[in-house]
Amino acid sequence: MSVTVSNIVVGEAVVKTGASNTAMTNANFDSLTDVGATNGGVEISWEPDMVDIEIDQYGDAAKVIQSKVKVMVKTTLAEATLNNLATAWSYDNATGGADIISNNDGGNTRTLLFGTQSVYPFEYALQIVGNAPGSTASVTKTRKFNTKRAVSFTSSMLSMKRAEATMFEVSFRILPVTGDVGYEYGKIIDQT
Repeated sequence: MSVTVSNIVVGEAVVKTGASNTAMTNANFDSLTDVGATNGGVEISWEPDMVDIEIDQYGDAAKVIQSKVKVMVKTTLAEATLNNLATAWSYDNATGGADIISNNDGGNTRTLLFGTQSVYPFEYALQIVGNAPGSTASVTKTRKFNTKRAVSFTSSMLSMKRAEATMFEVSFRILPVTGDVGYEYGKIIDQT
């Protein structure tokens, strides 16, 4: 068996977010806002729901079909900014956007407005940038995961503890863009 050691991918990833825009191009993804440090890495999961099609003549499935799929991105935001809290709680995370405002109080303060939300969660464009296969100590190649529609999908909390950093766990549910035929959930692009 032949093994190419440089194909073993290690290293952390950068997470970028911005408002969802289904007309985005690959170049637009590079202008998204970096959320800063993460803790515990980033996970991208493909979760298919398979169904057995059984017939009388087999004691097992004659076919297996995929009835639905769920794509998730999970990470922990390690920088306790209002922008990251807004991201974790499914609000507009842009300063000056709908939910984070700069106050004109002379104290250089900002406010995250949170309350009763619409039944429709805020949708983000999301980019994850990490190392690609072929990276070495002297040559870093990138792998980018781009998706146009992501919503913060799980509960998260704000905690302030004496001996622990404040972090925000966030799980994004990736939603399809029906106009992107063949890549409805997004793209994974490796630099070669």
